Amino acid sequence: MLDAQTIATVKATIPLLVETGPKLTAHFYDRMFAHNPELKEIFNMSNQRNGDQREALFNAIAAYASNLENLPALLPAVEKIAQKHTSFQIQPEQYNIC
Repeated sequence: MLDAQTIATVKATIPLLVETGPKLTAHFYDRMFAHNPELKEIFNMSNQRNGDQREALFNAIAAYASNLENLPALLPAVEKIAQKHTSFQIQPEQYNIC
C-alpha cells in the first residue's frame, strides 16, 4: 500500500499529466524502441503510427494517478493489460527497457 505522502505526490502530478498528455507516452515509446528495436516485433506498429498505443498508455497512467485511493476501479484495465502481456508471453526481464 502506498503511504499518504506518495499518494499526495502522485495526485499533485495529475495537472502535469493532463497538460503533457500523450506527448509523455510518445516520448516513452520513442525511447523504448530506440533502445530496444526488437520490441517492434511485439507491438502493433500501426497503433504506434496512428497514436492509439500512446493514447492507451496515457489513459492507463492517468487512470492510475486518479484512482490511487480506489484501486478496485482499476481492476478491469489492469486485467486487460495483464492478459495482453500474457498472450505475448512477456517475461519479467523484458520490462527492463531503459
